[in-house]
Amino acid sequence: MTTDLAPVVQVPGQLDLIDMPATLAPSPVTMAARPATTTKLTGLTNHNTTALATITGWTVTKTTAVYNGTPTAAHKAVQAHMDTVRATEGGRAHGYTSLIAVRNKLKELSTGGSHPAVSVTIKRAKKATTSQTTRTGSPRARLTRKRQDEYTTAELVSALETAWTAIRSNHQEIPAVVVIVGSGTASKQAKYGHFAAARWQHGEHALAEVLISGEGLKRPVEQVFTTLLHEAAHALANVREIKDTSRQGRWHNQKFAALAGELGLDTTKDPRIGWSPCTLRRETATTYKSVLTELKKALIAYRHPEMVAGTSKKNNNNAMACACQCPRRIRVAKAVLEEGEITCGVCESTFEPDE
Repeated sequence: MTTDLAPVVQVPGQLDLIDMPATLAPSPVTMAARPATTTKLTGLTNHNTTALATITGWTVTKTTAVYNGTPTAAHKAVQAHMDTVRATEGGRAHGYTSLIAVRNKLKELSTGGSHPAVSVTIKRAKKATTSQTTRTGSPRARLTRKRQDEYTTAELVSALETAWTAIRSNHQEIPAVVVIVGSGTASKQAKYGHFAAARWQHGEHALAEVLISGEGLKRPVEQVFTTLLHEAAHALANVREIKDTSRQGRWHNQKFAALAGELGLDTTKDPRIGWSPCTLRRETATTYKSVLTELKKALIAYRHPEMVAGTSKKNNNNAMACACQCPRRIRVAKAVLEEGEITCGVCESTFEPDE
């Protein structure tokens, strides 16, 4: 009888971690059905393997034996065979004594026991998976200059249009407009937005335009919404036929300040552009809290500023360059301009000197 056994439980076809491939298959695959757990005993003597060869479920070689089942099942099979041999041939029968050490070790394994002289490793089959996906690494790590996350302005424009609709619901006079996102630094004067009357044509109806500059989208959501309210004040002035700006729309007068205050903005006077700077009142932010929340979700990209080169040439004659809000440009003598206002027939605004 021998005791130099080293039982090991293995799963056929299961790879050790060190042998696992670095990446999964490049396309979805279907794994085979869950394999049965097997019990493998090593370091056996010829007497051990000869005795085990007579038991159903065991496959033996010279010094190893594999049972197609768990250690508990293997123990029951060996014990049942030993009981049969003992009942028919006695406890000293060769087929009985050769299996005592095997049975005892399997009994220890099946009950969670161990032996200091034996190293035991248990590997169980994993549950079957219907498919496996391709592992290609971190999405952020894959981004390059030529391979970026997809982005469209659809969500952004939709959020801006929703915000404009919310403003209109609180101020019925404000008209429907076409909201666009574009450059705010393409001209000499940088801007966060603009309002232009009758810029779009929809069937028989002329629609105003509200532009929100892509460069300004880098700002906090409260400031972006303030720009929308700023342009809404211009829209309100257009509907009420109030002249709220001059100098090509750069100078904002006190009439604009009053309209902006009506929409929930506070204005301050700037020596260059008048009452144009606006801030959002706390109560106004509370009123539009849900709108600000949704708009903030859409502010995930912004535009880089453009570099506008070149300097304007000085005029050597008495004619002055003037422009309206379209903007269309004309040149007119200073004396003629001083005689009275020149009105644009398209946008109905006054031509102002392009200073």
